This record gives sequence, C-alpha cells and structure tokens, in this order.
Amino acid sequence: MKRNLVVSAATFLLLLLASTATLGQHSLPIDKQVIQFSGMVYASDSVTALEGVAVYVPGTKRGTYTRKSGYFSMPVVAGDTVVFGALGYEKLYLAVPLETTEGQLTLKIVLERKENKLPTVDVMPWATEYDLRQAVLRTKLPEDPKDQLPVIPPPFVYKSIRDMPAMDAKANFRYGQKILQDQRESRYRVPDILKIFSIPIN
Repeated sequence: MKRNLVVSAATFLLLLLASTATLGQHSLPIDKQVIQFSGMVYASDSVTALEGVAVYVPGTKRGTYTRKSGYFSMPVVAGDTVVFGALGYEKLYLAVPLETTEGQLTLKIVLERKENKLPTVDVMPWATEYDLRQAVLRTKLPEDPKDQLPVIPPPFVYKSIRDMPAMDAKANFRYGQKILQDQRESRYRVPDILKIFSIPIN
C-alpha cells in the first residue's frame, strides 16, 4: 500500500515538472518593452488623411482604426509586426524595433493605392455570335436607298427685297408657322418601308 502511494506521488511530481518545463518553453519573455505606437496615415497619391484604416497586430486582440484626421494610437510590444489595411489600398507591414530607449513611437504611414482590374465583358445583341452573323446575312438593304429617303427641298432664297412676302403681321405669322411646320415634318419624315431585324414593315 505504501509502495503504491510512493509510486503515485513520484509519478505526479514528474508530470508536474514536465508540464512546467513545457509551459516555460512556450511562454513569451516578460522583459519585452511595451511601446505606445501612434501616427498618421495618408494616401500615396494625395495629402488627404485616410479614415477607417485597420491597424492591428496579427494573432492578438490589439488593434484600432484611424480617426477622421488619420490619427491612430495603440500599445504594442517591441518586436511586434503591425499591419495597416484599408479597402482599395495595399497592406503595409511594419516591424516594431526590438531595442528602443523610448516608450513611444510616432510615424507617418503612407499607403499605396491598389488597382483592381475587372475582366473584359463582351455584350452582344444576340445570344451567340453565330446568331448575330446569321441576322446580318439575312438583312436585305434597298437597291437604291436614294429612292426611299424623303426629299427635302432646299431653302428658298429671295434675290430681291421686293420679292419677299408682305411685311404685315398676319402674313409674317403665317410664313413663320409654315417654316416651322416644314421643319417638324422633315425631322420625322421616314421612308415608306422600314426594316427591323430584316422584317419589312409597310
């Protein structure tokens, strides 16, 4: 009975020493200095400060966002890698120096703009290119397009002031209305036969 008790106690002590040694190997050194990291974030193509840029240390819960003025401030540990990320800009990785004499670090950060190129999209009026070619081949044009187009008479030019219409108000009004009506009709006058998708419409 005593022998089993001694063996159990020895096994427990060995396991306790082994777990303590393992935890000691994976624990971070406690002599790293805590630094207050702050600064301003700007875009590379302008002097405008960037708002809403994520500033964080990967793998930890330490992080913040830049304010409207582009200012940020957060505690970091010497040797940390700080990431700056924003939509439309390249990510920037910054390593905090291991050896520093001051308890604060202030920097001006400049982010490069990221170009997002979209693939080319071809828009066609038909479902496939074959259908489009067939529709073009089936299209029939008039033999003489001049016969189908409306003839617009050239404007009449008076050679003499005495040949012009009378200068009373009624005659001038009727003449002006006739010119406006001719212009409206010439705009909307269309050929007798129209073709939409190679189908003649009379």
